Amino acid sequence: MGVRTDNIVYTSLRYLRLIASTMMVCFLVNAANAQQDKDVIALSRANYSVHIDTNTFQLEVQRGESKIPAHPLGNVQFCRASDTSGEAIRSVRIQHLDSDSLTAKLTNRQGQEAQVTIRLEDDYFAISVVPESPPSSVGDLYRIDFRTAALSPAYGLGDHGGFGDNTDVTGFVDDDFGNRDNEHRFISTFTVFPAHEFAQVLFSERTKRVAVSREENRLGVAADTRATVYYFVGNPKQIYRTYMRVRKIEGYPSLKPKYRFFQLGYEAFGSLGWNTYQSSVEEDIDTYLGRGYPIKWAVVGSGFWKGERRNPTEGATTSFGIWDDVADAGRNDGLPNPRYPNPGAFKDFFKKKDISLLLGLRINFKGTTEYGGYYEETNDGEFVKEGMDAGYFVTDSSGKPETYRVNFPQGNVFLLNDRNPAAVDWYVKGANRWGVDGFKEDLMLYDGKKLDNDAKLNPINEALMKRDYLIMARNSAYTVAGDILRLEDTKYGFDQDRPLINGLNYAASGAAAVYLDIVAGKYLENPLTEDQKIYFVRNAMTNAVSPVMAMGHGPWHLQNPVYEKAVKKAMQWHVAYAAYLYSAALESYYTGFPSVMTPLPVAFPDDANTYQLAGKAHRQYAWMLGESLLATPLYGNDYATATQRNVYLPAGRWMDYETKAWFEGPLTLENYDFPLDKIPVFIGGKGILVRECENRFEASVYPTSDEPFSYTFHFPDGERKSVVHKEFANWKKGGYRIRNTKTDEINEVYLSDFSVPLTFEITPGTEYKLDFND
Repeated sequence: MGVRTDNIVYTSLRYLRLIASTMMVCFLVNAANAQQDKDVIALSRANYSVHIDTNTFQLEVQRGESKIPAHPLGNVQFCRASDTSGEAIRSVRIQHLDSDSLTAKLTNRQGQEAQVTIRLEDDYFAISVVPESPPSSVGDLYRIDFRTAALSPAYGLGDHGGFGDNTDVTGFVDDDFGNRDNEHRFISTFTVFPAHEFAQVLFSERTKRVAVSREENRLGVAADTRATVYYFVGNPKQIYRTYMRVRKIEGYPSLKPKYRFFQLGYEAFGSLGWNTYQSSVEEDIDTYLGRGYPIKWAVVGSGFWKGERRNPTEGATTSFGIWDDVADAGRNDGLPNPRYPNPGAFKDFFKKKDISLLLGLRINFKGTTEYGGYYEETNDGEFVKEGMDAGYFVTDSSGKPETYRVNFPQGNVFLLNDRNPAAVDWYVKGANRWGVDGFKEDLMLYDGKKLDNDAKLNPINEALMKRDYLIMARNSAYTVAGDILRLEDTKYGFDQDRPLINGLNYAASGAAAVYLDIVAGKYLENPLTEDQKIYFVRNAMTNAVSPVMAMGHGPWHLQNPVYEKAVKKAMQWHVAYAAYLYSAALESYYTGFPSVMTPLPVAFPDDANTYQLAGKAHRQYAWMLGESLLATPLYGNDYATATQRNVYLPAGRWMDYETKAWFEGPLTLENYDFPLDKIPVFIGGKGILVRECENRFEASVYPTSDEPFSYTFHFPDGERKSVVHKEFANWKKGGYRIRNTKTDEINEVYLSDFSVPLTFEITPGTEYKLDFND
């Protein structure tokens, strides 16, 4: 069956361009007609091509020697959402064709038609399908799938990629993909196939269809009017850079993180649970500071609002600015009455100690009585009524506020309509009334399917970020709509492999500023068992070598000086390299590449040895922490019994941070010792670490890379930077010079021991050239 072409008609041509336009029409018609007898046509860009079977709409991607095969049944299927099965393509009619794009009419086996476009760009191509509803049923919703042949290994899928047995999501199938429960809040269809130099994403805030299996690689929508899939080609750095650009075009921009979150944090939830009060929080903070923990940000997630705890009429995070500061008669919750007697003094407490104060914040408002809610004006203020009167809440088909169920508060609630800019602005003004430095976004929605909007928090958190608040994001679609992304709560007794599988697939999804949750999680109760104490220490060491670290349950409750010393050592290491971590996070912001937490298959895509290590079978959880550190924590469900772990070192020269032992990769260190107090990192890659020392910054260069390179350090202000250029190949013992290109000053140093780095001060706006001192 050959290709059919429709007439191409151009209208409204300006007279002076008539000849040129007519020539172009002839060219396009001839280009399409030239394919008349061909079953396969090709579109191409400089570094890849897409071959299209015009009978079945099977697509094969060719890039150099590698191929992404077509799916045997065709790459596109569509049907009405109400139909029982998908329908493959029966016929293809080309309407427009040039070297790197086409438009065609597809007819499926039910006779339904759709317009399809394929557009090639330098590093990606997009396929869009728009089904055409008959006049009698305008507004039909369709199930649309895009498929290729099965590909493996695969990484990403946001929270959905966090609950398997391995970071490789091959085998994942979910045709009800979206924010359905509190364990799946960061929603992304982005999937990267490093071994194939290929990645994909389908942007939709409604229910999606995803299958990354041994039979097919599929992304689709369950019920929508149209759909577009993006396929990326190139090495991982190209892919993530392009994905960042496309994501912004689609309305999911990257947001610039702030340094404060990469310093040491604290969450009252990990220490006090739900029942916080002013003196308990202040006592916790003072104890931490007194024991040498330099906390720089603190979250109070609950209890600051007015009313008796656990009473349905108590306030909520959206009782904007109404603190529990006046005693109420008749309370019986066992807590101080009031819990926060002096909010002004509470906020001053943090300000004087240079600690940023964050409160928990949600977008749900208590429903009024007639809607099945427990709205109470004294505790909740006028905000619910204001939102109802102005139409700021999500509504049902009749225009009335829709009700939803959440984990808090009790009763039915209304949700802010994020698609109404006036509602978002009103909400931000309300949040301002709390008078704090930032917020931990914490919507826990039981009715995710009912709302069918995975991006419900993106516009709101973005608006808060624009006002320079510190934002810890929980619910988000495709991008981190905040400074950092916190995964779902962990605690003793939970699956301890999940946080690392989850966090690494956050990073693979392009969300690099990963927060693995509070050290030791939630709800620990004293006295701690020996098993809980070991869990505490292993968890602290793991969090220390991740992008974000925050304390909760006080380490002094370990009642073991050896264990507490290990936790403090972990914290001190993280604090020492906070500026290095933040610099890597800014690299992620500028390039899209998950530099601050890079899964090994993404960092070393050609090394098949890395593909299956991060999972319950091997528990070789590892990632590049910036460009110069390989994090290899001993963690997982065997935290209490394991003292050794196999460690895989990719190609390159690596030095154990603790022992100073050198290794040449690729190499597996079998049964490698991990004492509880061991900082689990190896120095490698570019070998440059930067730390802040008494208000100055020092760069330490280790002899790991034999290749010339440049390393950019971004300073904590988020604006200024310095660049270090290594200008020679290979390392040797002897003299080196470090030239400040700004002042032309030369610092002469001598390398006599490879375990001792070349160290020098760096200042903003300066480039440094490192070379032999011949």
